Amino acid sequence: MAVVRDAPVNYQTGKSAPVVNEAPAPVATPQLKPPTAEPRPEPAEKPKSFIPNLHASASSIKIPKFNELGKIVEEEAKEEEDPYLKGNDKESFNLDQFLQTWSNYAAKIKAEGKPMSLFTIFTANAPKALGGVNYEIVVSNKVQEAAFRDERPYLLNYLRTTLRNFDIEVNARVEETTVVRKPYTAIEKFQHLAAKNPQLLELRARFNLDFD
Repeated sequence: MAVVRDAPVNYQTGKSAPVVNEAPAPVATPQLKPPTAEPRPEPAEKPKSFIPNLHASASSIKIPKFNELGKIVEEEAKEEEDPYLKGNDKESFNLDQFLQTWSNYAAKIKAEGKPMSLFTIFTANAPKALGGVNYEIVVSNKVQEAAFRDERPYLLNYLRTTLRNFDIEVNARVEETTVVRKPYTAIEKFQHLAAKNPQLLELRARFNLDFD
């Protein structure tokens, strides 16, 4: 059997305390933020590859001919290997000035310790004037000619810059000298004379001459 309890009695006033219905405190619910998307790194741009147009007409593609290509390569090689200094000076000078500059260059060759055979080429014979600014040096053999040819760029650079005339030209000419051997023995002297007078051979045979 249920027991009904009376409301508490306030013994001071004799009145019962009022019943207060307290509403439950609201519970704060956490707000969920939508997830933010992280920025993705952009992919690196791929290098563009050149794809030739196979349908282009042959007339639009200019391909150098073989002989033209050879000329282009040859001209580029000449430009790279050209040892001569360039200039526009064309001052006048006389032969004495040229010979003095030539002599100074020969002394320069010796001072630089270059081969004495090269120094001999520049001192054995003086250069000859051929007219204008053209000169010639006479050498004895092909070996000297080759040695002069190798030295020629440095010589011309020196002459042209010193005399301030870039039209100066110097070339070598081979003039081989024949060495005549003098006869020493009796038989050599007789052969030398017999070459000039063949009748001496008949006299030798007739008189049975001996040169021992």
